Amino acid sequence: MFHVVEKYKTPAQIILGLICLSFVFAGGYTIAAPGTDYISKVGDIKININEVNDFQRRFQNASKSEVSKQDVYAYLLEQAYAQQQAKDLGISASLDQIKQIIASDPSFQENGQFSESKYRQFLDQSGLSEQNLIDSINKQYALQSMQNLLKAGNMVSDAQAKQIINLLKSTREMQTITFSAASFANQIKVDDAKLQAYYNANKKNYFLPQGIKFEFVQLSVADLAKKEVVSPEELKMAYDQIPTSASEPKPEFDLIKQQLAEQIQMRKASSAIAKIKEELSDLAFKNPKSLQPISDKLGLKITKADQIWTTKEMAQANQMPQALLDALFSNDIFNKRYNSEPIDIGNGQYWVVRAIDTRKEHQGSFAEVKDQVQQDYIAVESQKLALAAANTALKAELTKPDPSRTWTDKIEITPEQALAMMSKEDFQAWIKTKPANGKPAYVLLSGREDPVLVKIQAITSPEDLTTVLPQAKELISNNLALTLASNNFEWLKTHYKIKTGAQKLQTDEQ
Repeated sequence: MFHVVEKYKTPAQIILGLICLSFVFAGGYTIAAPGTDYISKVGDIKININEVNDFQRRFQNASKSEVSKQDVYAYLLEQAYAQQQAKDLGISASLDQIKQIIASDPSFQENGQFSESKYRQFLDQSGLSEQNLIDSINKQYALQSMQNLLKAGNMVSDAQAKQIINLLKSTREMQTITFSAASFANQIKVDDAKLQAYYNANKKNYFLPQGIKFEFVQLSVADLAKKEVVSPEELKMAYDQIPTSASEPKPEFDLIKQQLAEQIQMRKASSAIAKIKEELSDLAFKNPKSLQPISDKLGLKITKADQIWTTKEMAQANQMPQALLDALFSNDIFNKRYNSEPIDIGNGQYWVVRAIDTRKEHQGSFAEVKDQVQQDYIAVESQKLALAAANTALKAELTKPDPSRTWTDKIEITPEQALAMMSKEDFQAWIKTKPANGKPAYVLLSGREDPVLVKIQAITSPEDLTTVLPQAKELISNNLALTLASNNFEWLKTHYKIKTGAQKLQTDEQ
């Protein structure tokens, strides 16, 4: 339960810690037609739009980040389930308990004593009646009581905590042998029948997305600059314009001559490119099916990108500029195969692109994807051979260890490090593997492309076991409570049906 509180843990703690303020501005008590005063209702507990808006504002103020209305609504819905369950169980605070809560709240105290004036001032400023405040505290009391009930009984013994700490924190000393699948590739015999069978069994993996092969010309400020001629007079003028001061004398002309020339060339090119880009656009439009007239007239080289199909996914992975990606897969270029307009791809570069060939998304035939099928087939069969070799080595080590076998140097690894490197299944097998009677233990990790045989020689418990024991017991208890709360919440959703009211949740996307 309270998944959203876990998501926004810090702001939730801030908000829930303010007993008197948590429910003050969530909407007053009004008389309204049935169903018009709530978005949803769980049993007798209503959730209204004012409550959602107020909690969203306070979550955002506490977290200093955006919080969606949908998340706030989900949080309030979880609370509503808990409140209704508490009500059905008869959980509520007595009037004497509520008085004690109010009297002990620092907000209503002065010099360590309850202050009637501060209390009344709070009620006046918040617009609450005393009954409103009592109801709000009772709601908070019910929620806290349900959380305490779910946590009660999760007593963790020292022995249990030590066992879990040893399991999750102990360092393993181990050595490994990796069986490279690639090294078995030359043993795989391939023929069309095998490849066809593999293709038939894995046809869904060979659905081909949209693809394009294209060519382009590039207009670049940097390229234009190289062609600009700089006169001696222009160089002298640029040098004379360099500001000087007593503390920073002007550098010698010969030392910065090349730099000045390049700066002048870039300025000239930047001024000229607008006119050339207009001419480029005109040529692309008047000759929509070819880049050759552009190349002939402007001297721009035609570059082909036609060795492989460019897909949207590939283009995004290679960080292709979005403007270029959008142009390539537009109707004019992809379907009609017209020249594009000059596309600004950044850094003073403009491309005009044209499709050489296009491929619509479709199920790839065997002939189309045969090369990929062969590559995949060899990889899969190589992995099988590598795994078989690893299993053979494992059986040999368990019966009669081979002293000539080449293991890596010994390393020490923690469960946290292992979890980051292994699949879930491999980690579970690895964590259960323990040496005994002075002999190493072995485990085969097969969740990666290359199987790895692991020899664990020793397990060392953490030195600070006694120090971390109390925190570990608390953590384990909390995890047990969260699991119980989650199970309880799933049960509540089946036991209490949500009734929809007339109010609507206006989400952030609407």
